[in-house]
Amino acid sequence: MVVGVVAGLLSNLRTPLYKATTRVLLTPNDPSQQLNPSSSGVGVAGTDADRYVAGQISIAESESVANEALNGLPRGVTVRALESKVSVTQGGQSNVLDISATDPDGVQARNMADAVARGYIENRRKASVAGLQGAADDIQAKLGPLQATIGQLDSQIGDGSTLPGASSALVSPQNPSSSQAPGQPAAQVPPATTGAGGVPTTDEAKKAARYAAAVQYETLYSRQQELLVDISLKRGDAELIATAKTPTTPVSPKPKRDAVLGALVGLLLGIGISVLREQLNDKVRSAEEVERLTGLPLLAQLPFDEHAADAGVAVDQRPNSPLSEAMRSLRTSIQYQGVDRPVKVIVVTSALPGEGKSLVAANLAAAFAQADYRTILMSADLRRPSVNEVFGDLGSSPGLIGVISPNANGRAPDTNGQANGHAGTKLEESTITALLETPVRGLLLLPSGPTPPNPAELLGSRRMASILTQLSTNADVIVIDSPPLLPVTDAVVLATKSDGVVLVTAINETPRGAVERSKAILDGTGARVLGV
Repeated sequence: MVVGVVAGLLSNLRTPLYKATTRVLLTPNDPSQQLNPSSSGVGVAGTDADRYVAGQISIAESESVANEALNGLPRGVTVRALESKVSVTQGGQSNVLDISATDPDGVQARNMADAVARGYIENRRKASVAGLQGAADDIQAKLGPLQATIGQLDSQIGDGSTLPGASSALVSPQNPSSSQAPGQPAAQVPPATTGAGGVPTTDEAKKAARYAAAVQYETLYSRQQELLVDISLKRGDAELIATAKTPTTPVSPKPKRDAVLGALVGLLLGIGISVLREQLNDKVRSAEEVERLTGLPLLAQLPFDEHAADAGVAVDQRPNSPLSEAMRSLRTSIQYQGVDRPVKVIVVTSALPGEGKSLVAANLAAAFAQADYRTILMSADLRRPSVNEVFGDLGSSPGLIGVISPNANGRAPDTNGQANGHAGTKLEESTITALLETPVRGLLLLPSGPTPPNPAELLGSRRMASILTQLSTNADVIVIDSPPLLPVTDAVVLATKSDGVVLVTAINETPRGAVERSKAILDGTGARVLGV
């Protein structure tokens, strides 16, 4: 649509151009060819018509024809401008040229087309006349010596009318009283008698030589006169059969046509861009593709909820929303996974940040709580905790870090639950103190606490395992919001301590390679992956 609109607007802003066409017939009925039966139509006898027309098109577009056409145009028109505005094509018939001119002024276009046509015809006429004139000049060069020879013989013979065998009819062309027409049989001429060097020695021989020269002179002179007549009648190799008319409708621009063509080009361009994007896009595009890449079952397909980020837990705040229904479907799928092997500790993770794992973890825990399961939601993303924000301000708590490391210095506790040589708070008391009640009945939250320098070591400690064991005795389900798999190893550590892992993937956001690598990492840990 954009390309079509732009093409139409640009076309509408262009200067209108008008086109006028003149038609020229090649090899016309030339009177000079009728007087000279030996001449044949140019481009007809022994010549391929199409090749001849192609050659004439090149001549019509030549600079010499443009110079000839300038004589019929007003000042200011240059040869270069004329050549750029004039085009010559073959008409419907093989011996017709269409000479067209395009210009913002229709009258000027008509004048240029006619001027080029007349210039071409004149150029062809001059070329033909030049050939005939050259032949006439060659004959004239021979007539002069013949005339001198005849005069020399006449002076030697004297009055040859009484000499035996003399022809009184055929005399020098300079004698208008000659009665015998050229070409008529002459009187018998006695054999010529010549002396040394072939010079006639007798009067009879001189008269015979004079007679032969006169016959040759008459023949050449007659041919010269025919050529001069041809020159005077020569019309050239082309004839103007249709003059140009003043155009009233511009041939360009045509905004509607250009807009349609632009739209077609834009459509092809859009298809090309779409295909290219499809080829270059490495994001997962469907749930089926995720299943194919991971080989894992699809636990649930959660719809996008534009209010999920700022409206608390959807399962509690908007129980009838599509997201809430999808979360209950996810809960049911996980329950079916635990028929043969109970699923009590669930780790929710993703391949990369920003795929919605914290949102899934919070709503999944709320869904279990609403089903009368004693549920604890643990915020184990110690680097960028976000699940705490879902419930708002619930009060102060030492958090998971405070339970694992009572001195809060970030060092991993020893096997006896002590850190840095100082006795820590009893595990049971510290864990219960760290839990916070949420607005969802039956759901407790264990926030992350302050950010430690070594999260992976803390989550992999035996104290962390003891915390999970204690919480499991006091809750039916523990949902752990863990960090993403690819950036850090925290989720891998937690996966080995859980009963099942749920992998969250965002359609059109998660790269295919990231999904495949996440599955490979989980397979390498031996953790139980429930699905996607």
